[in-house]
This record gives sequence, C-alpha cells and structure tokens, in this order.
Amino acid sequence: MKQRFLYQLFMMCALVSLSSCEHHEPVNPIKPVDERTVLVLTYNGEVFDQYGDLVSKLPNCLYAAEIISDGEDFFASGTHAKGRVGYWKNGKWNTLHVDFIDDVDHWVYGIGKWDYYFYLLDVPNVLKNSGIFPLENFHDFVPPRHALAVSEGKCYVIGYGFSDDENADGHYLPVLYTNYKKEFLPMPKGAVTGECHAIYAYDRDHTIIGGFIDAKPAVWVEKEYEIYPVSYPRETLDGLNIVGSVESVTKCNGHIYAAGFEHDYNNKSIATLWTDGVPAHYLSGWECTSSHVIEIHSYGDDVYMLTFEYNNDTDESRSHLWMNGKIIMTYENLSISGFTIL
Repeated sequence: MKQRFLYQLFMMCALVSLSSCEHHEPVNPIKPVDERTVLVLTYNGEVFDQYGDLVSKLPNCLYAAEIISDGEDFFASGTHAKGRVGYWKNGKWNTLHVDFIDDVDHWVYGIGKWDYYFYLLDVPNVLKNSGIFPLENFHDFVPPRHALAVSEGKCYVIGYGFSDDENADGHYLPVLYTNYKKEFLPMPKGAVTGECHAIYAYDRDHTIIGGFIDAKPAVWVEKEYEIYPVSYPRETLDGLNIVGSVESVTKCNGHIYAAGFEHDYNNKSIATLWTDGVPAHYLSGWECTSSHVIEIHSYGDDVYMLTFEYNNDTDESRSHLWMNGKIIMTYENLSISGFTIL
C-alpha cells in the first residue's frame, strides 16, 4: 500500500513538472506581415497607418510624445491642452486620478504599460495609475522624448544630468533610474560628457541604452558602455556638433540595433543604423540637407524603422517607414514623434 502511494505521489510530481515546462502561446502572438498595423504618431496628435491613412486625431492634444501598443489597443502620452494628466487610449482621453500638491504645468514624456498598470513620466515624478513616485535626486535631470521603459513591472527612466559632486565641472553625465533610484552610467576614463537618449528593456532585468559619450555614439548593454565607430572619424569638432548619437535601440534575434545619426565632414546629419556596432546609412534618395532616425522597433523577426529627411532650402520634409531595410511608406511634411506596431 505504501509503495502504491509513493508511486502515485511520484507520478503527480512528474505531471506537475511536465506542465510547468510547457511553453504557452504568448498573450499577443506575432501576426503575419499582412495582418499587422503600424501606427505613426505626429507631435500634434495625429495617428496614421502604414498606408498613410489618418486613423485618429487625439482630442485636446497640445503635444504628443510617444505611442505604444498592447494587443489591439494603442496608447499615447503627451500634454493635454487643458493641463490634465493622463493618456489617450485608442484615440480617447483617459485621466489619471492623481492628487498633486503642487501647482505647476505637467509635461508628460514617456509611457509604459505592464498588466493593468500605466506608467507616465512627468518629471520629477513617475505616475503609476493613481500613485506618484518621485525620481531620486532629480535636480538638473533632463529626459529625452522617449525616456521611460517598463519590463515585467520594473520601471526604467533615462536621461542626463549634472554630477552630484559639488566639485563637478558642469558637464552632463548619463543617468539611469531603476525603480526611481538614480545612478550615473559608466564612461571611459577621461571622458567628461555623456547623455542617454534611448532605452530598450526586456526580461525584467535587462537593458540596452543608447546615447553618446564625448560626442561619439555609444551604447550601454547591461550598463557596460561601448563607443560605436562612425563613417567620418575625427578628433576635433567644428561648432557644437557631435560626431554621432544613438536615438533609439532594439534587439532582434540576438542582434542589437542602435539607430540615430552621424555627421559627415560637412556637418550634415545622416540617418544611421548600427547593427551590432557596424554603421550603415539609410537615405531614400530624396534630396535632403539633413536626416536622422526617429525610432526603431523589432516585431517577431522583422525590424521597422522611421527616418526623417529635411531640405533646408525648400523647408520640406519626408519621413520614411522602413521594414528590413526597404521603404514601405513615405509621409510628406509631417513632424513625427514615433510609431508602434499592432
């Protein structure tokens, strides 16, 4: 009898073990290419699809900062014309019921979502549903437009700010907040300036951060820096231009994609994508005087990217949506903040 009981117990443990090893279908399965929708957000709150059709116009939008998606829903952050704090879901406004003790203008930057929690960056705070979480030691902190990322409930905020050292020389340094706790990211010995402009967070505890160090494009992988090569190397700079910068990052099939721009020897900015540190230029052939990458995302095995090209002589612009190195849509004379994929 005892042996039979032990046998049954063993079988039950084996079944539990097998069931725990099952790989269930993800909540948001990867769609085939022809079933996907790419949504492109402009600064004034217009949302277009990959065919150039207007999908939504965000009501009372003074400034739109970022757009993300979850399942069949899209969410946009920005500044409400009436000073309210919240986000737009599928084009409709949703107010966060947060009680502020101050009386200042609220300017929302990034947005993140995990489960039923929404995260909004409203410096010096991160707003999480109805909670207010102040960033530690936020004096002189400057965030980029897409400064917030959330992975499995862990919140990251990036940007740049002055050193906490009273004897610091006033140069900006790269800043990372992890669950609202501040740290300065490392730089090479002798480097004096660094900024964080992009972040990709995954599997809760892993980050890839982009920006520049001493005017050269840089990426921090798990907080370890690497300065990327450029096509126009130089030791000295003319004016205030930087050699190059990483403005958006993602990861796909083990490869790191860092996108932004670099300046040529005539100080013309050129849209650049570094794949595992190797630079390549992305130009449409349209005559422009400057270009840069707005944002990059991976979806399944595919990499999508938005570039912006501007002609200073005619004051006209083109924004190009790329998929795996090929242009799939061009938007004329739109000021685009970013995009997402449903």
